[in-house]
Amino acid sequence: MSSPSLPTRFEPSALEARWQAEWERLAAFRAPTPPHAPIFSFVLPPPNVTGVLTLGHVLGGTVQDVLARHHRMRGEATLWLPGLDHAGLATQVEVRRRLAKQGVRLEELPREAALAEVERWKEEHERRIREQTRAAGFSVDWTRYRYTMDPASVRATRLAFVTLYRDGLIYRGERMVNWDPRLRTAISDLEVQHTEEEATLYTVRYAWADGTLGGIEVATVRPETIFGDVAVAVHPDDARYRDAVGRYVIVPLSHRRVPVVVDPAVDPTFGAGALKITPRHDPVDREIAERHPDLATPVEIFDDSARLTGEWVPAAYRGLDRDAARRRAVEELERERLIVRQESYRHAVGRSERSNAVVEPRLSTQWFVRMAPLAAPVVAAVRAEEIRIHPDRWTLTFFRWMEGIQDWCISRQVFWGHRIPVAHCRACGKPTVTVDAPTKCEHCGSTDLEPDPDVLDTWFSSWLWPFSALGWPEKTADLAQYYPTTVLVTAREIMFFWVARMMMAGYRFTGSRPFSDVVLTGLLLDPQGRKMSKHLGNSPEPLDLIRERGADALRLALIFPNPTTEDGPFRPTSLEGARNFLTKLWNLVRFSVAHVPPGTPPIAAPPALGGGSALENRWILSRFRHAVEEVDAALAAFEPTRAVSVLHNFVWHDLADRYVEISKEALGGRRGDPAQRESRATLVFVVERTLRLLHPFVPHVTEELWHALPHAGELLATAAWPAGSEAPADPVAEVEMELVLEAIRLLRNLRADEGVAPAATPPAWIRPAGPEVARVLEEQAGTIARLARVEPLALLAADAPAPSGAASRIAPVGECYVERPAAATGRSEALAREREKLSGLLEKTRARLSDPGFRARAPPELVREAEEKALDLAERIRRIDEHMKPGGSEPANA
Repeated sequence: MSSPSLPTRFEPSALEARWQAEWERLAAFRAPTPPHAPIFSFVLPPPNVTGVLTLGHVLGGTVQDVLARHHRMRGEATLWLPGLDHAGLATQVEVRRRLAKQGVRLEELPREAALAEVERWKEEHERRIREQTRAAGFSVDWTRYRYTMDPASVRATRLAFVTLYRDGLIYRGERMVNWDPRLRTAISDLEVQHTEEEATLYTVRYAWADGTLGGIEVATVRPETIFGDVAVAVHPDDARYRDAVGRYVIVPLSHRRVPVVVDPAVDPTFGAGALKITPRHDPVDREIAERHPDLATPVEIFDDSARLTGEWVPAAYRGLDRDAARRRAVEELERERLIVRQESYRHAVGRSERSNAVVEPRLSTQWFVRMAPLAAPVVAAVRAEEIRIHPDRWTLTFFRWMEGIQDWCISRQVFWGHRIPVAHCRACGKPTVTVDAPTKCEHCGSTDLEPDPDVLDTWFSSWLWPFSALGWPEKTADLAQYYPTTVLVTAREIMFFWVARMMMAGYRFTGSRPFSDVVLTGLLLDPQGRKMSKHLGNSPEPLDLIRERGADALRLALIFPNPTTEDGPFRPTSLEGARNFLTKLWNLVRFSVAHVPPGTPPIAAPPALGGGSALENRWILSRFRHAVEEVDAALAAFEPTRAVSVLHNFVWHDLADRYVEISKEALGGRRGDPAQRESRATLVFVVERTLRLLHPFVPHVTEELWHALPHAGELLATAAWPAGSEAPADPVAEVEMELVLEAIRLLRNLRADEGVAPAATPPAWIRPAGPEVARVLEEQAGTIARLARVEPLALLAADAPAPSGAASRIAPVGECYVERPAAATGRSEALAREREKLSGLLEKTRARLSDPGFRARAPPELVREAEEKALDLAERIRRIDEHMKPGGSEPANA
């Protein structure tokens, strides 16, 4: 497919859609079967069907697409497998919310009707997610698309459960869980968000049961749980309560007798040093009660919605929610004069990530996975660098979490998700655990079976993704050929939700690592510093941005200049900068095409340069070689921001601003035919190869531009990745060209400082810093004079006098002089205006440099460029000040 002639303006919308369709038509991203070596494979973290993709998804997808396209162009058999996650609880929450707006309660629908609503939601959002994925230009293999609730995934999930159960790693028991009373289900520790909140700390007197005056003062923020107390505990070393241990107190409001016990878990500095023990609703209290088996067995005081219930709760409190019960309890305690004091208290409150309800610690019978045996081989693998985490600073955090890992509660009291593959026998009471639904009890043979009512945590199917998506447990060709995968790119926030668990599942079920490298991306933040997320609804719609600016501009803005591994805000200015770069690239290729005669064959290699070759051609080929080597090193280290920073600098400055300007004379034929052919071949080679380097980052525009140049092959997407060795390294040319560029910069600055009119070409002189510098400047004098717009340009001998009345500057290249224009009316005013403009730029540049966030996140090249800009601006202001001094006609040399 050939591109039409390049229009003057870069307009992305039509060309992006056209190339997306062409890539699909030609199956450009379908992984080969069987694959050839080497292999590069990875899975797309399946987006939740809870909603559409956010900018955070596009950030992660862009990093992955850069890797996929890069390795595909390197000739590797590349598989990037896409899919979708059913996101059980989270999806049910969204469906529940939508139905509520229609006046329908999800809980009141028959199961089949509720499932139909979820399926409708899934189909709507799946279409949108696939549309967004295509619009972003992600080169996934759609022929291998998977869904975590498709039949193969259901079987894989059930087999994983059954296997772990039979290995003794899954058990059912009563344990303290995080209970979401709004959704009425258990949730994992990782689904609880802790925030500091204001509360009231009540100090309540528990009177002595024997009628003695006084009692023990107990501090609590939850007086509504007083009905579940089984004891008051004090620290064994707390001398204040030595005589109280073994006595009994009366629990306020419920009037039950409970003992005073000692336990080292009590903090004697909190409140008055005594702790009420409510075992069913506090994990520490539960542990203390277990160490005191003689205490009364506590009864449940909350129902599934966290309303008070049970025989220990007075009738007046039953049915009240926690807040209402707390208010009534405080009123009654005050009437009975049992509240000693009240004080403001700030403490951490756990809230459900899904519903924002305050989580209730609750003893509940649930299914759990024993995690410690699964974690051990993973910790060993990461320590041995069998699996590497990037950036490495997160490795220590990973170890801390893994070494303190708790058992995983995998059952959820919702209807949407994988059903737990357990049937309970009504005859003997024992469970039958099988992959296929059983017809009879495996213990007693009874057919009176009741399916377990719960479903599995969403992450229980997701932790199998790297191998289940490839066909496990079946012995598929893809599983044999593309597993273990190469890399996983995902957000840092799910390192423990998902990444660590995938490692455990990989070693347990396949005997090998699921991937060798984990690349963690940072978070995109909104203007308030909050993470952009579906839940908060604070992410711009990626499709809107793509329609406005184009997918390539969005991709580039997401990975440059803010490093992909750092948290940072997404700003419209980044999109503007990306669009400007793409326009620069577009104009560069249009210029190149204009200098390519019809019928020019593809350039297979750069022209062979000799002693008489132009300095600029030797220089740009050497700079190109360095760019390839730096990009390769950055991508090998999973640092796309560093790679694109190198390319941005090379294209904008070396290629467009310097090489093209210098080579225009040769390209125009003014140096003769041989020079024209050499420069033309050099230009086309470097530009074509540069489009290849840029393709993984901005695939649509580079595909379009590549087809406008002489090229070999059907698609840039499948063209060979450039090798740095194609171009010769030429350190001498780089040193010599830097002298030329420095001379041009100095002369241009002197022109600007002296207010030389743009059309004027004043005389200029350079006193070279040495004979070698003189040789280079003499050979390149025409180029220097043309680009600095001076005429004539003369080289001064070391002992020659300075030109009279000329402005000057000293630099490593030597002393540069430019003739001052005749004094003109308004010169002082012009200088004052220029100084004001420069001062404003300097202030902005210094503010940027003083921002710690800029220095932490920006690539070193950008920081260095800003520092140099600040120095240059300060120097230009200083010279203007010298000019404007009374009687000061000569600026100080700089």
